[in-house]
Amino acid sequence: MDNTTDSPQSLADNSVFSLDDDLATLWVKAYQGEVTGELLFQSLAEAMEDSDNRQKLEILTLLERRTREALVPVMERNGLSTDPDPENLAATKVIRDVAASMSWAELWTSAESITTEFLALYTRIKTLATDEQEAADLLVAHEEALRDFGRKELAGHGDSSLDAITALPHMR
Repeated sequence: MDNTTDSPQSLADNSVFSLDDDLATLWVKAYQGEVTGELLFQSLAEAMEDSDNRQKLEILTLLERRTREALVPVMERNGLSTDPDPENLAATKVIRDVAASMSWAELWTSAESITTEFLALYTRIKTLATDEQEAADLLVAHEEALRDFGRKELAGHGDSSLDAITALPHMR
């Protein structure tokens, strides 16, 4: 099910953001989410024994890094910090430990709800950030590609799971 077409309220329910969050708060949550993704995928790649899955995780690390880096100008224009949040880093370690104990299928099954939450956040940013549409579009596209990756992995289409990611402009 594609939750990106739900109402704004249902998108915010049980999500990483609130409809009460101002745009600056949303940008910070988006940026810190990319920090988390990069660190998570990097640590999972380093521990991955399967070379094909390690390579995929390395590409996902690159995706998160390049997306985070693309947000730096937006953060700077808005006077927002690009320093990793210590609470976010601590939470990332917990997430990493949980994710490291999962099978490949469990990891991508759990990723569906996470990408849905972040798609809701990024869609909200896209609605509010009329002067930053390029960055907002990039956020949405990268999260859709990540969701597509997970779905293809679960469906047994690992040979084409990276296609949507490598097709992103900032991944070429």
